Amino acid sequence: MIGASALVRVRVRARPVSNGRLARGGFMELSYDPRSPYEVKLSETGPEAGEVVFARELLLQALAGQPAGEDLVRARLQQFDGAPHALLSLTVPGADGPLEFGLCDTTVARFLRDTVALVPPGEEWRHVDFTDTIAEILRDAA
Repeated sequence: MIGASALVRVRVRARPVSNGRLARGGFMELSYDPRSPYEVKLSETGPEAGEVVFARELLLQALAGQPAGEDLVRARLQQFDGAPHALLSLTVPGADGPLEFGLCDTTVARFLRDTVALVPPGEEWRHVDFTDTIAEILRDAA
């Protein structure tokens, strides 16, 4: 098992997208904890920061050129007007409806490279603590 010290975090520029156009944006954080090997988190910064959790596989597929996800969270490479190269377009749920962000694809690729080095795709199950998960399910069922 890999410990919490192996947490992967990266600060990524996140530009809001409105009507297919990029707006000025700030930064968000992508994080990965190998103890929850299927998940990545995208977090806002600041006092009222929000967070969305979704499958790491969505980012892997999108950066491989395959649009990924359905319903609430979707990811794909997209060329935006004024951007020198394609960005990772990530749509996530927001309080007033879906939010779309253009994320720097090279930063996301570096983040994914580091997560894959810790937990290769297809090996996630080896990092799930089934003992704690089963105990939690049994507690909830009681």
